[in-house]
Amino acid sequence: MSFARKIALPQRTCWAVAGELRETLFWPCKSGKARAVMLLVPGNPGLIDFYIDFCAALHKLFSDSLDIIGVSHLGHSRFSDNHGLAIKRSTVSGLSEQVASMVAVFDQIDAEYASAAQRPKMLLCGHSVGCYISEKILECRSDRVDRVFSLFPAVEDIANTPRGRQLHLLFRPGVRQLAAGLVDMLTWMLPSAAILGLASMTNSLSGSNARTVVEKMLYGPCITSVLKMAADEMDEIGGLNEELYRRLGHKFVMYYGDQDGWVPPTHYQHMVETNTKGKIYLCQHGIPHSFVTTHSAEMVLIVADMLKEELGCWAPALVAEELPMPSPSTAKQ
Repeated sequence: MSFARKIALPQRTCWAVAGELRETLFWPCKSGKARAVMLLVPGNPGLIDFYIDFCAALHKLFSDSLDIIGVSHLGHSRFSDNHGLAIKRSTVSGLSEQVASMVAVFDQIDAEYASAAQRPKMLLCGHSVGCYISEKILECRSDRVDRVFSLFPAVEDIANTPRGRQLHLLFRPGVRQLAAGLVDMLTWMLPSAAILGLASMTNSLSGSNARTVVEKMLYGPCITSVLKMAADEMDEIGGLNEELYRRLGHKFVMYYGDQDGWVPPTHYQHMVETNTKGKIYLCQHGIPHSFVTTHSAEMVLIVADMLKEELGCWAPALVAEELPMPSPSTAKQ
């Protein structure tokens, strides 16, 4: 066994793309000859670390054929470059900049695999507003993207959803800066252990995710970036891009929550009526919008069931040993 096979995944690197340093995680397939490459596009807040359990379990099921690459959003976390030096990006990027930057990420990944003897399928897996960003990548790279997996897709009229109406004031100018300043004051006044204890008491984060928030995200410019992107989501994500789904709907596999404050049932119904070519699923397992905090294991099997058609392979023995396979409800096939 080579030394590389003994290194625990994911591989973590600081990757330069279009003049920006990107926090990147990579799960390479064992064979070195991927049948498919999946770019995971996070929701907001866009820390790729939140998706480690999900990606690791998914990669384990397809370790011989799937490469998974995950990239944090610009400015949403503190991380280190490849020399171990801290990266603290002070520039605040809005939604349009995040979209353009993720298109550049996709382009560079696609270029890296272009020389392969057999070009792997290029897949996007978006979560929440990451589905909107994936839409935008597909819109301008439709000849290069083979499939888009949209999980709890926040792609329509976010400001008028139940959660959007509850939280919209937090995203306004002035309030964003006040929130960022309070975070910086909190981290200056209290030791990390005390802040971690407070974060763990919310019961909305696992232990590892609570530590990730405290160590990588509780920094004024990160909070400002997260809230600025959220404000842009409210302002810029309006009506559903019906033309895109009518033209390229066959490239989408979509999974909606049955009780989702960010993506209410009316959005699911609208998508069913609009996208008559894709596969649209409605959850029957009570999985929440923020599945990465509590329901990664269940979501892995659902996405794996979708992926097996793309990859033409499966690991039934492994699944039978570890978790029962749920059966997602399909609106149509």
